[in-house]
Amino acid sequence: FGTGSDHVREKDGMWAVLAWLQILTAKNEGKEKLVSVEDVVSEHWKTYGRNYYARYDYEGVSKEVAEKLMDGMKEKVKDTEKHSAEGFELQMSDNFRYVDPVDTTAPASENQGIRWIMKDGSRIIFRLSGA
Repeated sequence: FGTGSDHVREKDGMWAVLAWLQILTAKNEGKEKLVSVEDVVSEHWKTYGRNYYARYDYEGVSKEVAEKLMDGMKEKVKDTEKHSAEGFELQMSDNFRYVDPVDTTAPASENQGIRWIMKDGSRIIFRLSGA
């Protein structure tokens, strides 16, 4: 939900609050004992394992330099067989597109960032601001 540090950036904070309220409402429906955020997270970890999120913001980088970096990353991972590091093996890489699952008439949002998906299911996403 865009909460990667001790504060929430931009508009993501409001969406995070609304998402958690919706999750808690659904989890507490028909329950006598209050289901907390801790309960939800513990249940999630038991089912799916631990999740980690990190966000790194680089301020003051020119648009041209940032685009050159992203283009270089796209070129380097075209052959996924050659890329692995410290136990992580790259399964696929793409410049992902978002398709609204509700409004199927809406056009897809192209070029949303470079997505690296590892063979173990973990992923890394690189996005330029405004993407």
